[in-house]
Amino acid sequence: MSNYNFMAPAFDREKNIKAATYTTVVCVLLFIIFFFVKWTLPQIAPPVMEEGIEVNLGNSDEGLGDVAPQIPGEPAAAKEEAYSPPAKSTAPPPVAQEENIQGDENETDEAPVVNKDPKPVIRKTIPTPVPARPRETERPVANTTPVKPRLNTQPVTNPTPAPPQPKAIYKGGTSNGAGGNGADTYNGVRNQGIAGGRGDQGSPNGNPNSDSYKGNAASGNSGVQIRSGLSGRRFTRYPSFEDDFNENAKVAVDIRVDKGGNVVSAIVNPRGTTTTNGNIRSIATRKALQLKLNAGDEDDQSGTILFDFKLKG
Repeated sequence: MSNYNFMAPAFDREKNIKAATYTTVVCVLLFIIFFFVKWTLPQIAPPVMEEGIEVNLGNSDEGLGDVAPQIPGEPAAAKEEAYSPPAKSTAPPPVAQEENIQGDENETDEAPVVNKDPKPVIRKTIPTPVPARPRETERPVANTTPVKPRLNTQPVTNPTPAPPQPKAIYKGGTSNGAGGNGADTYNGVRNQGIAGGRGDQGSPNGNPNSDSYKGNAASGNSGVQIRSGLSGRRFTRYPSFEDDFNENAKVAVDIRVDKGGNVVSAIVNPRGTTTTNGNIRSIATRKALQLKLNAGDEDDQSGTILFDFKLKG
């Protein structure tokens, strides 16, 4: 009895130690599993945003020149197109012609002869039965007189539709505008563009500093513009403006262009640059080398362009 009392506490102690060891090992394993195993949610692809091009400020589809006109005052609204209703056709009313419809006089519609069954004869033994005569079938007399159809001699008149209201065409000006483009001073220039002819080519909602003459002026910004130099040059090819950066910034880049319009060198200019982020500066120089300008008369021409980095959202 004393031996049992001595072994019972020792057995309980050993059992508790093993249980604590197993519990500790299991907890450590679960912690390691939860620490290294992670459930990642699928990343939603950002929506594809269309790239826009900033259009030059102007009021015509034609124009030729490199210097932007500066005309004080607000732009004038375009005139409404005059509406001329179509001329009414005065065709003479159609003359009703009577058609003589003659029936076939020799043709008579005869009703079919209906023969009625004779009445049954009841024979008697004494009197001699007399058979009853069948009744004669009456035949209707066909009407052979032709009937002329009635003709409507009055001409059919279609109602004249009401003329549609003319639509006013608004091209960005105001009714009280003097025909200007919002400039502060007047420089005497009236023609600008690449299409030829006379006029200030561009969009009334465009930017006077833009070098693009086609596109939707309200759809976006090209992301780059000429800040100084490069007289007579304009961009003819743009790179993709999609890239990875994490802040809004502006980067000025000094470029050198050959006679064919290719950018042969690009260096960041601290003046006009609003960031020290090396990644954004590297993107600006790389995009500058991908630009293409129109051909010029000079073999080598230098100037400064400005990139405008904007985050989506």
